[in-house]
Amino acid sequence: MDFRNARARQPEIVRSVQKDARYTNELAEDLSDILRLTGPRNWIKYNQLCQLIAQLSYHGFASLNNLQTLGEEYTGIIQVDGKYKHIPSRLLQLVAIILEFGGDALFLRVLQKLELHIAEHDEIVPDAKKKLQKLIQYMRQSPSYIKALHKSLFYLDAGKYQVSKRVTGINYVLIRHWLQPEFSLYGYKILGIITFLQVTVSLAIGGWEAWKEHKRQQLEALKQATKGFLQRETSTKPLSVDVPQCILCLEPRQSASLTPCGHLFCWSCILDWLEERDECPLCRESLKKSQVIQLQNYV
Repeated sequence: MDFRNARARQPEIVRSVQKDARYTNELAEDLSDILRLTGPRNWIKYNQLCQLIAQLSYHGFASLNNLQTLGEEYTGIIQVDGKYKHIPSRLLQLVAIILEFGGDALFLRVLQKLELHIAEHDEIVPDAKKKLQKLIQYMRQSPSYIKALHKSLFYLDAGKYQVSKRVTGINYVLIRHWLQPEFSLYGYKILGIITFLQVTVSLAIGGWEAWKEHKRQQLEALKQATKGFLQRETSTKPLSVDVPQCILCLEPRQSASLTPCGHLFCWSCILDWLEERDECPLCRESLKKSQVIQLQNYV
């Protein structure tokens, strides 16, 4: 039988998930109370596992016995496979449960192992190591964005509420869809648009911050290289008293320019510097382009 025309809508799926979350939270609290009886040390050490055990046992029991969860029974929905023809196998349902409630921890664990392998692998050049480690840092932050984007897609066009259901291809359908009351879904579509815009803005802000940090590191590297070169030059060849040099380009000053803090640079060098950072290269005093004075007949 093809259940494609009986697809569950956003209200039924959301209410089902909320109902199941309420029951799993109550079960987790009961497990936590039982664990407390074994002593405060065990309770502090294992209390965080109570929520995971409650979720796996609650949904696992229903899947192993081909039963609806209480939330699914409450809203009148059942799970079917990706073709909308059969009940999904127990194995597929268990995979979906593990991905839903343990997927984040597994993903972070894999990234941790990968980062350790990269750090210990001597054949990888240092520059490649830095780029790979930075990529792993971005990947650590990706699950929350992926879930939010996935949720916005669900609000816009129903389908799958959990990422685990999309990975496994499991769908929800209404048991008696012809008896279900009609709901206005425009509120969910507006919520989907708002969620998408929120994630987009968050990604844009994160990208801007990452770009600023990258430029800051480039500038710091340039300053360190300039400082090292200057130290080598001064140790091997003393500066000529008759030909003053610019501290930035290490060449005789051209169009000498003075800062309010009393330091001299080439006109073009100090303006290029201020394009990147509003401070004096020597004393770190706050400095703007408008404060730089070009000196006439001065070398």
